[in-house]
Amino acid sequence: MFSLVAVSAELAEQLVAIENDGEDAVHQARTRVRRLRSILQVYRAAFERDAEVRLRSRLKALGDRLGAVRDLEVKADSLEDLLEADDEIAVVDLVSAEVAETRAAHARELASLIRHLHGRTVRLLLADLQMFAAAPPLSAKGRTQPDRITDRGLEKAVRNVHLPRGDSLEDRHATRKAARKVRYAAEAVADELGRPAVRLAAAAKAAQDALGDNRDDLLLAHQLRMQGHIGLAMRCERRAAEALDGLDVKLAAIEL
Repeated sequence: MFSLVAVSAELAEQLVAIENDGEDAVHQARTRVRRLRSILQVYRAAFERDAEVRLRSRLKALGDRLGAVRDLEVKADSLEDLLEADDEIAVVDLVSAEVAETRAAHARELASLIRHLHGRTVRLLLADLQMFAAAPPLSAKGRTQPDRITDRGLEKAVRNVHLPRGDSLEDRHATRKAARKVRYAAEAVADELGRPAVRLAAAAKAAQDALGDNRDDLLLAHQLRMQGHIGLAMRCERRAAEALDGLDVKLAAIEL
């Protein structure tokens, strides 16, 4: 139901890959956690309320641990991407030092995450998740009106993307999270709904990616300004602005 079995299995695989130093495994595991949480939230009317809320909360805790590692990966990569061919040695040395410090912090967070993955909390979560996915605790509506729940869930998720919001960093982050929910919810029912769901997921992903790139660069720019690296901060800010090119068109494409 809603691809829960497949996504749960993928999450378990990626968590094992993290322990084995798999490429991009932290990012992939975090994505699966977010996908599961989005499915549970958008289609929450299909499930018994208490069971859905508890599982989503436990997944969030795991997602937070994964996020602490992933955010450092993104920061280090973004710093490296700031360098330009004609940069002075002093700028290269400065960025290299920031990257080295960030990579060291990443290594520490990754080691902490792996210890956490070996613990009882994650083992129980995976076991409970697999049972939930294999035999979801359905509500009365989930048993009798699954199609209605799908339609209403997607409709509400799309409306949330288009709620009136400002242009602040947090407002855009709220829009990004809403677009992400639409993407994952649409992908979860692509087999049932076909091309309309695929188109909706692709539109939501385009907006999500643009808003994500904008946010990552603005957060990095803020850190660099606080450290007195004004020139590098300005580069980040220019890149952040470029990420929003065509955003209105991308958001408008998120429709049923």
